[in-house]
Amino acid sequence: MNKNPKKPEEGAEEPVKETPPKIMTKPLPAILDELEDYIRRVEEAVRQAQAAAKDSRAAADMAKEAGEKAADAARKAAEAAVAKVREDAARADEALRNRLDEVENSLRNQIDKVEDALRDRINEVEEALDNLEERVKQEVIALDDAFLTLKERHVEQSPFFRSK
Repeated sequence: MNKNPKKPEEGAEEPVKETPPKIMTKPLPAILDELEDYIRRVEEAVRQAQAAAKDSRAAADMAKEAGEKAADAARKAAEAAVAKVREDAARADEALRNRLDEVENSLRNQIDKVEDALRDRINEVEEALDNLEERVKQEVIALDDAFLTLKERHVEQSPFFRSK
């Protein structure tokens, strides 16, 4: 084994160049300056991250508030839509009821007219029947008179019914 790292042993492979640590090659004040610069950058990054977190919290609060406002607006719009639908349904119901009343009144009027026409026709038929009954009675009386007259003639002219 070779104790001098700068001289390779014979027959050994070519040495790999290793970079010595900075602490061995750079002066300590330069390393400390780099460390302070790194710490400042880390602190700045932390401040920026905190500011970003604060901004994101504020944005989240604003988004939450906007969401609540949107939900409230949507609820109000839905309530207004429901109220309008109810109002439209009430108007349609009222219009339908009015139309049904009109149809009912029209039908009642038509029924009344038909009833009146039927009463008039019944009265006409009753009158015609009364007239017919009177004529039939007169005809029956005339027939009775004619039969009685024929009977009397038959009795007068019949050889069987002559007075003895």
